[in-house]
Amino acid sequence: MEASFAKSILADAPMAVVAIDSRGNIRSSNATADAFFGRALTLETPTNIVALMPAIDLVSLQSVKGLEAFNARSRSGVDSHHMRADRGGGIEALVDVQAARFSANDEDFLTLFIQDVTAVVAAETAVQDLRLQITYNWRLNSLGEMASMVAHELNQPLSAILNFLEAARSLIGRPEIDRAKALKFIKSAEGQAERASDVIRRLRSLMLRDTGFHAQESLLDLVNEIMPILNINAKEIDAAIEVRIPPEDTARCDRVQFQQLVINLVRNALDAPPTTNRRHILITGRQVGASYRMTVEDNGPGVCASMTPHLFDPLSSTKPGGMGLGLSICRTIVEAHGGSIEYVPSSLGGAGFTFTLNERNADA
Repeated sequence: MEASFAKSILADAPMAVVAIDSRGNIRSSNATADAFFGRALTLETPTNIVALMPAIDLVSLQSVKGLEAFNARSRSGVDSHHMRADRGGGIEALVDVQAARFSANDEDFLTLFIQDVTAVVAAETAVQDLRLQITYNWRLNSLGEMASMVAHELNQPLSAILNFLEAARSLIGRPEIDRAKALKFIKSAEGQAERASDVIRRLRSLMLRDTGFHAQESLLDLVNEIMPILNINAKEIDAAIEVRIPPEDTARCDRVQFQQLVINLVRNALDAPPTTNRRHILITGRQVGASYRMTVEDNGPGVCASMTPHLFDPLSSTKPGGMGLGLSICRTIVEAHGGSIEYVPSSLGGAGFTFTLNERNADA
């Protein structure tokens, strides 16, 4: 009775189930398997499993270790470990396969439990492609914003250069040339040119180091590199940005992604509705075991309780006209660094965002 009960369970199973012998011939199959592969699998001349799934390694499945390794790879869910199955008529599917050994009538068999994951993999791929496209577009947008801010920063030294050179030319055109004063104007113009060159050099440094690889970096140095860019925005609303990161603190990260993360969080704080107090933004960091925790917080009005559960959802924004991608991309960057990000009440009275780097790597 137990055998017939087990047979009925396999017959009605929602996944394809086949039993193969040591040569790979299918000796038994349920209705789901026949329907999935579009043919009866156990006719007088049984179908060989290799004809349906060419990548299956029958030799390795004969050993206990090979069977365990096969099931472990299948459970991993990694796309490259999904097997391709021929459903007939030129149709291919991605399947997840688990195997179990059994014996009957002095003969060894393998039961293969075959799950169609084609739709799941396609959906996951579409989501990943969308996330990469959003990240790419956001980075292009960030680069455009950086270029705009750098142009704004360059305007002052370039204007000053013109003014100093015009003053020097005016002096030279006089009957009696005040050489000392003319040289002073030229020296001042030279200083402004060096300032403009430094702005350009800083931007090139940010871009050229975008290697896409994680390395051990000084977090204070990374934040200091982008402070001139952040201070441009801060000056426009008379805000103060304070950094409290110990100079010896380091963490493994992609420097440009990390800097984009900090830029976005600081700009969010700068874009918050004004209050009667001068805007104050605080960036802090500290080592927590093998991981690193950073917080960006402000003394603004904070975030209303109804919005906090949706802050990191794509297309959700607290700012008028906002695209709602900034915090979603921040979460993507943080998760790519094995960490997490969350909204927290600010010690300054406004909004705060705290994130970790390498948290999951540290727990592994």
